[in-house]
Amino acid sequence: MDGFELSASVVLWRRDEVLVMKRAAGFSSGGWFFPGGHVEQGERPIESAARELEEEAGIVVGPTALALADVMTYETGEGTAHTLIYNAGCGDETECMLNDEHLVARWMTPEAYIDRFLDAEVLRLKGVGEPAIALAEEVARVTRVAAEQWRGRPGPFARA
Repeated sequence: MDGFELSASVVLWRRDEVLVMKRAAGFSSGGWFFPGGHVEQGERPIESAARELEEEAGIVVGPTALALADVMTYETGEGTAHTLIYNAGCGDETECMLNDEHLVARWMTPEAYIDRFLDAEVLRLKGVGEPAIALAEEVARVTRVAAEQWRGRPGPFARA
């Protein structure tokens, strides 16, 4: 692969929980991730994040409601990928409507998400390979960063 891949994802907050979705197929099939995907030609990453959230979860959040939290970097097997991670909030009654890219979605606290789906030792016991474990550890890292930033943010969606 020449260059690198660029994608954008949204850590969507509903009260003190975030939306995570189980991938149905493709890269990291069966893994649990935030809504997001590749930045298209001519598209700004923040626009991509908002578009992907709507396409994958049926939830509309305008780009101006997104706040950059961090950049996740990982190896894909074909090269390096970078994902811009944005925080956004939604109303207490918000539910998602999955597209065919995902099998199921859950609202979880960041801590529960990390413990349930991203713990390296648990993944090793399940026979998950080291490249996928490295990705899980990077997802856990950016999840913690996003949570720290979101919880410290003033505004109607910030929660302690």
